[in-house]
Amino acid sequence: MKNKKRKTKNLLQRINWPKEKKKLLEELQKTKEDLEDLEIYIEEFSTFLPLAVCTVSLVGIIININKAFEDLTGYKSIEIVGKPLITVFLEKKEVEKMADEILKKEFIRGRELTLILKGGKEIPVSVSSSIRKDKEGNFIGYFVGITDISELKKFQKGLEEKIKERTKELQKRINELERFHRLTVGRELKMVGLKEEIKKLKEELEKYKGK
Repeated sequence: MKNKKRKTKNLLQRINWPKEKKKLLEELQKTKEDLEDLEIYIEEFSTFLPLAVCTVSLVGIIININKAFEDLTGYKSIEIVGKPLITVFLEKKEVEKMADEILKKEFIRGRELTLILKGGKEIPVSVSSSIRKDKEGNFIGYFVGITDISELKKFQKGLEEKIKERTKELQKRINELERFHRLTVGRELKMVGLKEEIKKLKEELEKYKGK
């Protein structure tokens, strides 16, 4: 009797397995579709970001870029994806150190570096980076955000030149005032000396009159 029940149970399991398999396959397909939709969403969303962003692998290879990155660097995705991140930066060692630093801090903000554009032109940029983790929390790479600060640097340089020029003008004015002060004091001292001399002469004159 027990053997019969066991056989019946096994038979039912074999009969139900295709349905269960189908259900699992459908769930797997749905998960893949959701993942693809998410990837498309992220890609489309990143194109609207004014910030140039690239996704970098664990070993420092660029694996994805957004439209702003293309516009800033001049590189198309097909030209730069698969290349090391240090390709687009002048400070190679600094970028390598930054990758190690992300492991410890998980986020870096406002690091000033020099970006090398496709044509070879170099521009100042501000770089921020954030760690990438998988669902288990393992480090799998990092995101890099790049902001062109060329205009900011021009403004800063212009401001520094204005301050320098203004400082020069003020120093010149101070020097003139000091020179004027010295001349004035010198004249006053001479006047005091002259008055003393006149006083002495008057006193001597009075003595002669008294005689």
